Amino acid sequence: MTEISNHILLVSGSGQNVGKTSFIRRVIAQNAGQKIAAIKITPHFHEPTRGLAPMVVTDNYRIFQETDLTSGKDSSLFLQAGADRVFYIQTSDDYLEEAFSLVLEQLDPVKPVVIESAALRKILKPTFYLFIQNKFEDVKPVALEMQKLADVNVYSDSGQFSIDPSAFNFDQTWKTEQDDIS
Repeated sequence: MTEISNHILLVSGSGQNVGKTSFIRRVIAQNAGQKIAAIKITPHFHEPTRGLAPMVVTDNYRIFQETDLTSGKDSSLFLQAGADRVFYIQTSDDYLEEAFSLVLEQLDPVKPVVIESAALRKILKPTFYLFIQNKFEDVKPVALEMQKLADVNVYSDSGQFSIDPSAFNFDQTWKTEQDDIS
C-alpha cells in the first residue's frame, strides 16, 4: 500500500450520475486559492478529447494533463471549478499504482489533491475517502466493498448532498468540522 497521504481527498461512488463530479467541483471551488490539483482515474480507455495533452502513453495506461476549459468532460469541469492542474489517467487496476506514482511526481507534495477513483483506495489511504451514492438507490454488490472502506458516506439527491462539499477545507491537511460529517 502507498503511504498515507494527508494531502489527498479521494472520492468514489456507487455508479455513474450519483454526483461525484458535482461534489468534487464544489470542493475545488471552496479551496481554489490553495492551488489544488485534481485527478480523474478511470479503467476505461477512450479516445482523448481535445485539450487532453498526453504525458505518458503506454499499452497499460495513459496519462494526460487537461488544458481545455470548455470540453465539458469531468477533467475540464475540474479546471472550470478552479483547479490549478488537472490530470486524467486511464489504466487497468494492475497498473494503477505505477501510473498514479508518475502523476504524483508532477505534484507539489504540500498542495491539496482531490481524486475521483474507486480503485485507488485499494492502494492509498487518503485523509478522507468519500463514497457518494444516490439517496434512493441501493448500492450495487460490486460497490459495497468500496463503501465499506469509506471514511464518510455522502448521499445525493438532485444535486443536493447530505454533507455540504464546502465543509471540506484544506489547511496543511484536509479538514472538516466533525459536526459536518457525523
